[in-house]
Amino acid sequence: MARSLPFRIGLIITLLSALLSAILLLIGFALISNTDISPRLTITPTSVAIVVAAFIALLLPTLMLSRVLAAKLLRPLHQLTEKTRNFNIDGNAVRFDTDADGEFGALGKALQLMQENLSDSHARLELMAYRDSLTGLSNRRGLHQELSKLILWARKQESRIALLYIDLDHFKQINDCSSHAYGDQILKDIAQRLLSAVTQQTQNSQLPFPEELLVSRPGGDQFVIMLPDVRQIDEAEQLSKRIITTVQQPFKINDRYFNLSCSIGITLFPDDANSAERMLKHADIAMSEAKRAGRNCARYFLPAMHRQVEERVTIQQGISTAITENQLYLEYQPIVHLQKNRVVGAEALLRWHHPKRGRLGPETFIPIIEESDQIGALTVWLIETVAADIQRLPRQKDAIRLSINISSAILNKPELARQVNAALLKVEAPDHRICLEITETSLMTDIDSTLPLLQQWKQAGYSIWIDDFGTGYSSLSYLARLPIDGVKIDRSFIRDFDNSKPVIEAIIALADTMNLLTVSEGIELLEQQHSMIRLGCDFAQGYLYSEPLDIEQLKDKLERQALRESRKPLKFRPRSSKIPV
Repeated sequence: MARSLPFRIGLIITLLSALLSAILLLIGFALISNTDISPRLTITPTSVAIVVAAFIALLLPTLMLSRVLAAKLLRPLHQLTEKTRNFNIDGNAVRFDTDADGEFGALGKALQLMQENLSDSHARLELMAYRDSLTGLSNRRGLHQELSKLILWARKQESRIALLYIDLDHFKQINDCSSHAYGDQILKDIAQRLLSAVTQQTQNSQLPFPEELLVSRPGGDQFVIMLPDVRQIDEAEQLSKRIITTVQQPFKINDRYFNLSCSIGITLFPDDANSAERMLKHADIAMSEAKRAGRNCARYFLPAMHRQVEERVTIQQGISTAITENQLYLEYQPIVHLQKNRVVGAEALLRWHHPKRGRLGPETFIPIIEESDQIGALTVWLIETVAADIQRLPRQKDAIRLSINISSAILNKPELARQVNAALLKVEAPDHRICLEITETSLMTDIDSTLPLLQQWKQAGYSIWIDDFGTGYSSLSYLARLPIDGVKIDRSFIRDFDNSKPVIEAIIALADTMNLLTVSEGIELLEQQHSMIRLGCDFAQGYLYSEPLDIEQLKDKLERQALRESRKPLKFRPRSSKIPV
């Protein structure tokens, strides 16, 4: 289309020239016809043919000349058109400015300016696509790109790469307690500290790329460090220790100090993985293991960790199905009054009949579910099930109490606490027949936020007990503030009774002073029972009295106990020695 433009312009000029010539010819004939010489002129077919032939002969050169002139005039436009076709934002730069003057020169300058603006915009967009806007480090996309390049380089060099996945511990608390502005500044400071740590670690290495490409922030409070050319495996451990130390240094922002720690997962190429995706996955798994190990530490990836992750994912994804399809059920372990030797309550123990793995105990799946928000829905199901089961038990003079364990994961997450609180307030708990057991450690974690919740449960009619008492670090002042009814002595003290006897005596004495009841867990031997009776413990629980029972078995046990207690012993008068007369 563009190549026919000179021809079209030339044709238009020629037609205009022909039209103008025809008009002039007609005007000439008209003027001649009004003069005296007109009679002398005679128009014959031959003269007309000669005029038409002359006109056509002049028209063709005019057309060719017009086309040549048009092509010459439009040459700058053709050049700009070809440059525009060759322009590519990712290719070599194209110069649009020309030597032409006038409109075409202005058009070339405008196109050149547009190219420069597009190149700048493309560079900025590329920076946004591969760089973290807050820290300037590579983002997740940039991390994948740089790690893939580094793996190719390592293959050629036949060398190792260590990948360190870093997650800040409890960073969310900074944003919650102060503001996101403080959190953003800390992330910037950490980025600089990590860059400094990497520079120190690689100062004696000859790397074909700058150190800043080795540190990335894939998102949130997570950072990734690539350590190339690893000759000794302990080099990664040295770097992890340097990182843990530098992160622990206080952060000062606007006269405020913040303290942080981090958990690190380490994986190696090609030992553990041979691709960027698998390296990142394995390092993330190892980092999660460092979290579970207590945080503020580093862990190397092990194949067993991968299987554990698959196990956790399977359980977390399956718990919702287990609730809806009635795969979960409860067993109750009786609690016995030591002096009266009668069942006065039972603790609800969660069980899962998995369709493929069979019967699962709580120690298998509860810790995994506590790591997710699924614990909220699970606890609500537990509350509703226990509330329904307690209505099935026989009414007795001394009401039987059923106990529910409240996970520490619920108390530490406000949204889950509200979910469970709504379920507890919805369920009726007359005469404190439902007891809530909360571990000592979870109560002491944040007692100021937990206390109002406990008081609300107490007012709603629940008994509150401290489970595993003696294993935490309770303060007497805190215990006095808690609306609790009793404490359960941890089974570890009962198992090691000879060495733990002073501790047990102290717990029972403290409970008596504070008007609290006591339950000893893990009673399996008569000797243990007698010892706890002598020390003045109120209640006991363990296999000596009963294994965990389903609700029907517990119901039968209570009915048999009620029947025994209802039987009054027959009283016989002694036979008289005198024989009546």
